[in-house]
Amino acid sequence: MSIGLGDRLPHERRDLYERFLDAGPRLFARYHAHRHLSLIHGDAHVWNYFLPRDGADDIRVFDWDAWRIGVASNDLAYMMATHWYPDRRRRMERALLDHYHTALTSHGVCDYSRRALDEDYRLSALWQIMTPVWQAGIDLPPAIWWGHLERIMLAIDELDCRDLLA
Repeated sequence: MSIGLGDRLPHERRDLYERFLDAGPRLFARYHAHRHLSLIHGDAHVWNYFLPRDGADDIRVFDWDAWRIGVASNDLAYMMATHWYPDRRRRMERALLDHYHTALTSHGVCDYSRRALDEDYRLSALWQIMTPVWQAGIDLPPAIWWGHLERIMLAIDELDCRDLLA
């Protein structure tokens, strides 16, 4: 990696990145299947949402400059696995994924099981290891990307994402 981490990135993490890059073509297969894709925000974190004061469901999403067609769980993994520490994820992740899946099926999404969402979410979380690399590569300060790196590595371990590289 050429982002100036040098010895600060432990061998175990460098190995994870090498294995990830080697598996990249296979990991892209989910996207290339072109099934169950969605419009994704691309920068889905809580600062890009306006919530109504009265508790209504009138949420406003803004800052759409990174939108694209992709696997919807990418936004979920970016928000939860990249931005949340394990204690928050343990409290909220499962329930929010359940809620998300219920909303999908109630709005007509068919043939997309709760298990498929879990598989997509784990794969999306694994892809998030590239977020801090990209952020460092565009010279965002370490105060931004280092926390993302630490949180995503914790999520990778808790979600058993390394298994996806086998």
